[in-house]
Amino acid sequence: MRRDWHILSARTLGALALPDACERCFWIRQKIGEPPSPFPSIFSHIDSYSKKVLHAVLAWRQRVPDWFMQFGLNGEPLKPPHFMWFKIPVLGGRLVLRGVPDEILLTPNGTLAIVDYKTARFREADSLRPLYEAQLNVYARIAERFQEPRPDYPFPCDVETLGLIYYDPVTEVDRADKVHAEGFLMEFRACWSPVARRDDWLDELIERAWAILSLPAPPLPNPACKVCEAYRAIASVMGGGS
Repeated sequence: MRRDWHILSARTLGALALPDACERCFWIRQKIGEPPSPFPSIFSHIDSYSKKVLHAVLAWRQRVPDWFMQFGLNGEPLKPPHFMWFKIPVLGGRLVLRGVPDEILLTPNGTLAIVDYKTARFREADSLRPLYEAQLNVYARIAERFQEPRPDYPFPCDVETLGLIYYDPVTEVDRADKVHAEGFLMEFRACWSPVARRDDWLDELIERAWAILSLPAPPLPNPACKVCEAYRAIASVMGGGS
């Protein structure tokens, strides 16, 4: 059993917000953990690159990129806080929320704009939207209720804006300069998707998480959960001695 099961990441809590969330899987992953799975490193490299772009533009032009301005985003990017200290207790300390957003801007009026980047096709009906909304609302909750003074950080601080910037790959080879002697270029089109504050919904999600995690054993699975179905199949085979 994990000793730190009471520390809940923004992404883990967000997964519970999905319509097909399985409470059994949530309990097992948080209480016991899950085996590491291979994940192509190219995606983490792209995510890292998208974060570096903003800071490179700031160094060259002394302002945020044009697409940030078009989305109404302006301010000074803060150094990403460390996940080990960017956290708050909830429910009287029974659970702890933590997580680090991709970008926090300190706006000219002294409030915060919190942004997450998604390297993906932009779709209004994104199936993962509830997860992303929960994540961003967790970040806002932490930023506004953080009570341990940290050098170079304004927390606690009001959060004015939450949103997602999708970096939508442009896959057409429509210009000759995309292909050159050393390789080729791939472009990304920035798309802005604002996220609303949903404090009551977040409170309900936290209460639901605690109700699940306070159980002494995993709850019943979601009948449609593919992971639970796979575990049942494995148990059946192992139990049959095959």
